[in-house]
Amino acid sequence: MPLTPTVRLKFLSMYMREARIKAEVDPKEVAKLLGRDTTRVTKMERGREGLTPGDAKMLLDRYDVHTEEQKAEIVELARTRSQRGRWLGHRATVPLEQRPYYDFEVDSNLIQHYGAELVPGLLQTEAYMRAMLERSSRVDPASIDDIVATRLERQEVIFRQRPAEVGFVLSESCLRRIFGGNAVMHQQMIHLDAVAKRANVRLQILPFDSPGGGNTFAFTMLRIPAPTSAPPLEMVYVENLHDADYLDGLPEVADYGNLWSRLTADALGLEQSRRFIKGVARQYA
Repeated sequence: MPLTPTVRLKFLSMYMREARIKAEVDPKEVAKLLGRDTTRVTKMERGREGLTPGDAKMLLDRYDVHTEEQKAEIVELARTRSQRGRWLGHRATVPLEQRPYYDFEVDSNLIQHYGAELVPGLLQTEAYMRAMLERSSRVDPASIDDIVATRLERQEVIFRQRPAEVGFVLSESCLRRIFGGNAVMHQQMIHLDAVAKRANVRLQILPFDSPGGGNTFAFTMLRIPAPTSAPPLEMVYVENLHDADYLDGLPEVADYGNLWSRLTADALGLEQSRRFIKGVARQYA
């Protein structure tokens, strides 16, 4: 599966930073070699700025820590950096801060999401999407069709020929918060039950009366296979009103991994969750 430019850039930045640290090269020296200031070097090593294949090879030669095969793999990541046309048409409605996430998501082979209040986008029916967007004061009504088209396109990560493994833990609030009335919610519950039957999906419900309680905010954990022999990229995405955080530090990822383990342990099992969803569906019928 070809990597999006965003993900290629992220892996490139990770590898270059690791190589520099291992070679004990100071960022000031890197800036001098590239003819840039240290601020731009920091942006490059955080995946916010690109690097030409020639510059990547020059730095790897200086770091002297990779075999020729590894060096070629990393230099190749510096190619095809353009995202021209990626965010045109209906995708133009995606906010700038969310665009990297869309690319990370499509390249993931494991997605784990905790939903605190809303059915997550990957599981929403079109009617639920429209009802939710129509209630939002931050959405231009003229853009709803494009937003819906983009969200439906995102769902292919579950249904494509080689789908991602996906896990969901949904607070009971996600099933009880009504958008569009009972008919829309009934259809949404039926859809959740249908998706839960898929082999690549694990869907669990965390009832209000769960002894372990819940979590007050939604988050998503992603695992993206590396384009080289290196380990995969593991990261956590947390979204708020005006911004989004992408956490890929080992301590942060481990903390969210522990939180995910607790939530899955406190939630109902897979079959119990499906029965719970069917029960809620009957209440909306």
